[in-house]
Amino acid sequence: MESVQILAQASAKENIPSNWIVFSLQRQKVLTGIMGWVFGALAGGLLFAFMAPIMIPHNYQNGVLSAVFSTIILGVVLYVCVGSIWALITDILRVREPGKHVIIITPEDFVKQEGKKIIHVPLEYVQHVTARGVSQSSRNAEAAAEDTKPAGVGEGIVGLFFGRRAAAGNRPGGFTRRSRTPTTLAFIDSRTDSEVIVVTDKAYGDPQYIGESLKEYVDLALSKNTVNK
Repeated sequence: MESVQILAQASAKENIPSNWIVFSLQRQKVLTGIMGWVFGALAGGLLFAFMAPIMIPHNYQNGVLSAVFSTIILGVVLYVCVGSIWALITDILRVREPGKHVIIITPEDFVKQEGKKIIHVPLEYVQHVTARGVSQSSRNAEAAAEDTKPAGVGEGIVGLFFGRRAAAGNRPGGFTRRSRTPTTLAFIDSRTDSEVIVVTDKAYGDPQYIGESLKEYVDLALSKNTVNK
């Protein structure tokens, strides 16, 4: 089945086959993330505007150590500002057209649409599905349900520096259970031996649940192909 046909059928919600899994963009989670990026852009920009005139050129005239330290500090706050602006633009584009951001798993295919970009990989070519930053043991239903809640405003900013896994640890119970929660899911397309990124955040729901669903369908597809041969 062509990717365009799969996407068209998924968009007509009443005609979705019962054995398809559709992960739609969770608009509320993206909107909450946008608030965090706005805060990061403003905070980083204001800090840079305040600190730069104080440090430049004075700190660069007091030796190499002072210049290096000042460059690092200014680089960090500028990174927060620019990185937040980039993430803000990305999330605004996603939330404006949520119908064009979807993940679909059928018994034969994996399809993901990101705006105009469409990724279509038959399940027989999906290998090494990996949810990064997670223990091998399955997470319980309570943990999965927790990940459906909107992210905190500050979580995205922390994620700029330490990755979204560490950011998740800032929530209650973070570094005991939540720090083991993956937010990046990927697999290898064996046709080209290239990595396909499925998700990099929780905008589509719990990444590990998505990964487990994908693995299950891949196993079923491979078993079916083996029987047919």
